[in-house]
Amino acid sequence: MLVFLSLFGTFLTFYLPLWMADNEANFTSSVAASLAELQSNMELQAETGHPSILSTPFTMSSDAIPLLAVPTTGTLAFLPDTPGAAVSLSIPNFLSANTPYKQTLGGNLGTLLVTLPNRYYSPESFELEDGAVIQSEGDTNQLVAYPPVFALQKTGSSLGLTIMLVQMYGNATRLTSPGTIQVYSQLLGDTQTLKNNLTGPVSSLFLNVTTHYPCAWSTFFSQSRSLANVSASQMTVTYPGGYTPCTVTNGNAKTLDVVLTNLATVTLVLANLQLSAGIGVV
Repeated sequence: MLVFLSLFGTFLTFYLPLWMADNEANFTSSVAASLAELQSNMELQAETGHPSILSTPFTMSSDAIPLLAVPTTGTLAFLPDTPGAAVSLSIPNFLSANTPYKQTLGGNLGTLLVTLPNRYYSPESFELEDGAVIQSEGDTNQLVAYPPVFALQKTGSSLGLTIMLVQMYGNATRLTSPGTIQVYSQLLGDTQTLKNNLTGPVSSLFLNVTTHYPCAWSTFFSQSRSLANVSASQMTVTYPGGYTPCTVTNGNAKTLDVVLTNLATVTLVLANLQLSAGIGVV
């Protein structure tokens, strides 16, 4: 009996946490893959106009250990009007040399948030906002896990940009389920694809992103500029008020101002999609 209790105690102390940590790591990877699939579905719908409705499954709980550890269950929440999340774009001479162009996605963006309160693996949250999937473990540990459509192309001295702005609509939803949830994306109306082919080069482009994840967006824009070999003078990112992006924000939303100059071409895709979540819900 003493030998059994000793072995059982060793199992509970060392092997059970390792086993559950592995279960939760797989759970986290599964949720990330589902968000990547949903993002890909939405981009496909925006770019091609079909299919009009696509479904993405989300497994919302980890595996358990029978009799010893219950599964970890996540929460999925969709907010069609998220305070502190917004994006706007302005271009002085985009479609007309005389009329400045401006696009603002509502007052606030729709966002999809999945929260994983892991007990043995690091707790994680994932948010889909403005076409990007952001993974966060807090204010100072964030990254754009799956980037939005923001493609810089440099050919010689010419610079082009393709950017997609996505607005998500639907009913506010909050779901916690030990099973699988379906998230449906439905394209609303026709996607608009706008180009500056007839107006000549773009003098400047101003992009303003308001978010609770300034660290993730700041790193993403910096990496995008570096990968495209764009000079810092041609693409600048500033932080109104002089804050530092990867520091504690105490829950406050922050704004990033991105300015690109001397763009030869700009392709802007505007898409509206409706999201609904549940089991058999369209």
